[in-house]
Amino acid sequence: MVEFLLFCIATVGMTSIIVQGVIFLPFRQFIGDWAEKIHHDREQAGKGSRRSLVEWFNELINCAQCTGFWCGLFCGFLLIPLEAWQALEAFRFVAGAPLPLKFFLMWFCCGLGGSFLASVGCNFIDWGFYRKMNALRQLEEQDIMLAERQVGMPLSVVDRETHS
Repeated sequence: MVEFLLFCIATVGMTSIIVQGVIFLPFRQFIGDWAEKIHHDREQAGKGSRRSLVEWFNELINCAQCTGFWCGLFCGFLLIPLEAWQALEAFRFVAGAPLPLKFFLMWFCCGLGGSFLASVGCNFIDWGFYRKMNALRQLEEQDIMLAERQVGMPLSVVDRETHS
């Protein structure tokens, strides 16, 4: 049970850091600029609409559900012990399957679970962030209203910017 909880937290955390984290922002911007240049060059040359590996990777690192799948595979490989996967033996199609297929199913299930967890977790993190930003905006508006009351007239846009 501890491994499963650790898997959930690690998958959502790793995905959030890669897709939304400030630490990876320069990397995401570099890949995004590179992908845009490749796309532009391909359009100028009149080549087909087939995406390059860089464009695919750019989409991957900007999508919580996509990155969550790969983070789920990675975290499942590292964190879930093989004994935990004996539950797969309950399914008929897995019981007689060769070992490589069982491993594939284990990690594929981790990827699917990671994809779901990451999309839900990152949306929850976004929701909390936007609530915090909205609360800060409301506090700023209250400060401006208080300053306007103290001055006795509405503040101009320049005054508002210097007051903040």
